[in-house]
Amino acid sequence: MTQEQVSGPFEIGRFLLSPDRKLYGVFVKAENKPGVLSEISAIPAKHNANVIYLAFSAPSPTQKTAKGLAFLDLTNADISAEELAEEAKKSESIKEIKIIYPPIEGFIADIISNPLLVNGDRTIVMRLQGYKGIVADIRKHFGTAGEAFLYYVGFDSGVEYAKSHLEMAAKLGLTDPTKIFKLISANLFTCVGYGKMKVLKLSMDPPKALIQIYNSFECELGIGTGKPFSHLVRGMIAGALTILLNTKMKAIETKCIARRDPYCEFKIETEKPEKGSRQTETSC
Repeated sequence: MTQEQVSGPFEIGRFLLSPDRKLYGVFVKAENKPGVLSEISAIPAKHNANVIYLAFSAPSPTQKTAKGLAFLDLTNADISAEELAEEAKKSESIKEIKIIYPPIEGFIADIISNPLLVNGDRTIVMRLQGYKGIVADIRKHFGTAGEAFLYYVGFDSGVEYAKSHLEMAAKLGLTDPTKIFKLISANLFTCVGYGKMKVLKLSMDPPKALIQIYNSFECELGIGTGKPFSHLVRGMIAGALTILLNTKMKAIETKCIARRDPYCEFKIETEKPEKGSRQTETSC
């Protein structure tokens, strides 16, 4: 089975809502070694406590300890959260354990892990209700000016993303800008939930690209409008490739799920200066 065949949504488990269930959270620090995950998950299993969500995080494979978060359903368990924690403490692998209590029965959230990090950078999780107000409603309030604003915000974000991707590439010994975009930028775009990016064409001479994005978080908000909807993502792509290709780039959306196309497609090309204006030099 290929990676292309394995697809679908993934619940990242920052909180759970399940009325009438006895939900608890458990935060642990444990040794970062083989077998620890199965050892920890076996403890609630023998007491009929259902592990609904379990995740472990370590800054690197060589880090001595890792942090873990679990959400448990103790509705049918023969043990309390406190007793479960005490039993877990008997394991030599577990260095620390804390119970996260529900503020109300049927609802549990991770209120211990803060701030959230991705690759050492602070990260926020913005749900649909939040980014809809930024991406879609700004058009309603400011019209074409709002669309232009989104593009430039996206462009500047893309520039900053590309700078961090260059740093990652340097650690991996990767120097080819086209490979940096294909192997790092496109995969990170997909893994953080913006949409599934496919780079169909990308060259440096001449600087140009053709990119498809499936399930774009931005353009899903515009389904039914009958016209290309991307400004933020379009700007991100142009900004990132401007840095990586060392040339001012622009992105044009030629297909869009907002007008019932199966995917969004972007043609990226060199931005030519308007007559009478001077083109700004861009450097990495």
